Amino acid sequence: MGGTLFSDAGSTYSHSKYVIFGAPLDITGTHRKGSAEAPQAIRRESYTFESFIPDMKMDLSMIPTHDMGDLPMEKPREEILEAVKGILKDGKVPIMLGGEHSVTPYAIEAFHDVAVLVFDAHLDYRNELKGDKNNHACATRRIDEIISPEKVLPVGIRSICKSEFEDAERLGLDYVTADRARELGTKKLIEFIDSTLPGNLYVSVDMDGIDPAYAPGVGTPEPFGLESAMVRDIIRHLAHRTVGFDMVEVCPPADNGNTSVLAARLIKDFIGAREMAVQR
Repeated sequence: MGGTLFSDAGSTYSHSKYVIFGAPLDITGTHRKGSAEAPQAIRRESYTFESFIPDMKMDLSMIPTHDMGDLPMEKPREEILEAVKGILKDGKVPIMLGGEHSVTPYAIEAFHDVAVLVFDAHLDYRNELKGDKNNHACATRRIDEIISPEKVLPVGIRSICKSEFEDAERLGLDYVTADRARELGTKKLIEFIDSTLPGNLYVSVDMDGIDPAYAPGVGTPEPFGLESAMVRDIIRHLAHRTVGFDMVEVCPPADNGNTSVLAARLIKDFIGAREMAVQR
């Protein structure tokens, strides 16, 4: 579990409110490989920023955050589930750095009574791919099976195969395409998310949900995606009721570090916005 730790995450575990850990899994990617490098790349780029976020008036160095390093990924499901269960039991907020998107369902298994917001270019609703039900292209389907379709909302969708489209209609999974998100605008999209997913939230950010102009370093890029500022503003708005968060599908070899920079900043914005809400 050695290596760089996320900036401003110098608190001990026992005194922390937020716990960051890496899940560097990269075994089912269907296009670019390299997501196993993402946790360390995101950590390195986290040092780009000042600890103070001026519009929030929040100094992240004063927020007790702990980075427990990377899990070994010898038994991904068991390791992630155990880690998240422990963090929740201790009354802390888990923040997972993937790795491919197949790690998200393993984390969600640890939660009770939670809805899930997924930023993604792909519906990830296949029942299996290449004989593997835990393929990254099946992530939303597995989440759906854990908590039920009406409590899952993918946002930013612009890639769906025919079987996924048919299964989503049959099983009642709603989703917001990137085009619809643009038509709604940030304010109305937030209102829709609030009305669709009340209560505690788990937020999963597949970085390919954001347009490749902002996040080119992903495993499976899709043009015409979400603007990074829209994703940031939604994360900030929902932070007060977000009880778990992950950042997945960053592929560092595919760009010059800009995608890892954006991933790190979104994590910082989440921590800052949630703590600001808690302190009010």
